[in-house]
Amino acid sequence: MAIDDDLDSRLMERVLGEYHEMPGLALTLDQARRLWGCDEVTCRRVVDVLVARHELRWSHDHRLIRAGEEA
Repeated sequence: MAIDDDLDSRLMERVLGEYHEMPGLALTLDQARRLWGCDEVTCRRVVDVLVARHELRWSHDHRLIRAGEEA
């Protein structure tokens, strides 16, 4: 089973949608968890999957940003 098989695809789409709609969005894990309305474990798993897929990346100041954006 892949790491993201049991993640809510709607949550993943929402996360990506927010980054596409708000260029320059940079969130800490705690900010992301609150914005997306999910628990810490779910938030971390979503982030890990999206980073592994090269959709998001970590900035030099430990914030989540869209892959390809400067931080």
